[in-house]
Amino acid sequence: AVEGEWRLMLRIEAEMDGPRTTLRLIGRMRCDCIEELRQRVQTKASLIVLDLAEVDLVDLHSVHFLRDCQDRKIELRNCSLYILEWIRRERAEGRKG
Repeated sequence: AVEGEWRLMLRIEAEMDGPRTTLRLIGRMRCDCIEELRQRVQTKASLIVLDLAEVDLVDLHSVHFLRDCQDRKIELRNCSLYILEWIRRERAEGRKG
């Protein structure tokens, strides 16, 4: 990857449907994109859904973020089983992100 290109590896598409905002995540979810996602999730007063159908890679920081989203009752839609299992393990071990 060309320097700087890695920052563009996660695309976020927002879709609003009444009180619900779905953030469709596409690509690789890495620590460098978590702050933007955190801001988008926190600034929405509506119901938030994260659609992870097109996420093909996550890192530990992303897993912690997704675990925290679950704790805040944010729906993780179309989340891969391996990511859900990783979240479950991190929660069981009590690790903080």
